Amino acid sequence: MKEWFHFLGKAALLVITWAVIFEIGLRMQQYFGPLYDLELANINLNWESNVLNHKPEPENQNLCIYGDLTGFSYKRSYDTNGIRIIDDAALLAGCRNPISVLFLGDSFMEGFDDKNTLPYQVAKYFKTERGVCLKTYNAGYTSYSPAIFVPQAKKLLPIVRPDYIVVDVDETDLYDDFARYRRLIVRNERGQNVGVKVSPIGHECSIGLMEARKHPLYLMRFAAKLWLTFVRLPSAIEKYRSDLTLFSYSQDQGADLEQKYSEALLSFRQNLQELAEVLKDYTKDGSRVLFISHPHLRHLKPDAAGHVWNDLVSSTVQKTCVANDFLFFNATATLKQRFGSHPEDFYWENGDMHFNFKGLEEYSAAVAAFMASAMVNPRD
Repeated sequence: MKEWFHFLGKAALLVITWAVIFEIGLRMQQYFGPLYDLELANINLNWESNVLNHKPEPENQNLCIYGDLTGFSYKRSYDTNGIRIIDDAALLAGCRNPISVLFLGDSFMEGFDDKNTLPYQVAKYFKTERGVCLKTYNAGYTSYSPAIFVPQAKKLLPIVRPDYIVVDVDETDLYDDFARYRRLIVRNERGQNVGVKVSPIGHECSIGLMEARKHPLYLMRFAAKLWLTFVRLPSAIEKYRSDLTLFSYSQDQGADLEQKYSEALLSFRQNLQELAEVLKDYTKDGSRVLFISHPHLRHLKPDAAGHVWNDLVSSTVQKTCVANDFLFFNATATLKQRFGSHPEDFYWENGDMHFNFKGLEEYSAAVAAFMASAMVNPRD
């Protein structure tokens, strides 16, 4: 019995020793890195919105920062309405009556730092190439899509009172509208979209991290975060999982795409049409509204079988524009010509799907040129 207690004592001492070593190691990596964040200081629920599902915080951005895998870092600021705050004084210098343009979109519209965004680059083009001043309002934010654009437009249009509206609909939006937001849309007694509730998976993630942060020991936080990552969140994801997967519809080469994705397309079209009605009610003139579409790399670069992605999403947007007398510009053909035989040079590497700075500049120039020729009437 005495030997048994002696063995247990040595085992307990060994466990304590290793626990201390791991605790010190985790605190050191947090201090010098972190490689695996256990401080979790910036985790909160401030990003939640039952109108826009998720919203930018004024200064502290905890959602994706695009391009960060390249080593490029930057800060973003937003006002209380979710519009980017930028320094555009140089673009507006000497302007008596600038033309105002509201830009809606997801991360492709949100862009990077102040000057590397589509709205800024468009305004720069008009200033330098046309001598026209644009006051741009960038309301683009990560993973926004037509389902969210509807309540967002209802909120912003009476505040911003733009002369023109540009909406960037991305390839991911079909997935977002159907798989992520469809069951979260809140409708009033007239069936109108008045908001998109907080995503339960995102809420579960933030709550789990906030609970892990309460533990005094980093070793306990580490265990809690692993449990959240590999047990708790996968269970929540499975509960809300959709059969539609991101880009599955884009790379499909079948002949019956309209029928195969009819349910997702129905939801997508309904959101696009509801957005169209909101924009028409404000503008009274379809020529003041422009929907734009851009290619992903696989729209331009064939896979091993020689296939490029289809136009299921962009053609759906185009049909909505035709039906509502809106302007539509698909930049795919233009960028295919501008990007040449190496389109990959215009996108980020390391799995980031977005345009890099060169790609964004070319896309912005293409959009600006179309706006100048078909949309904006100078008055300054």
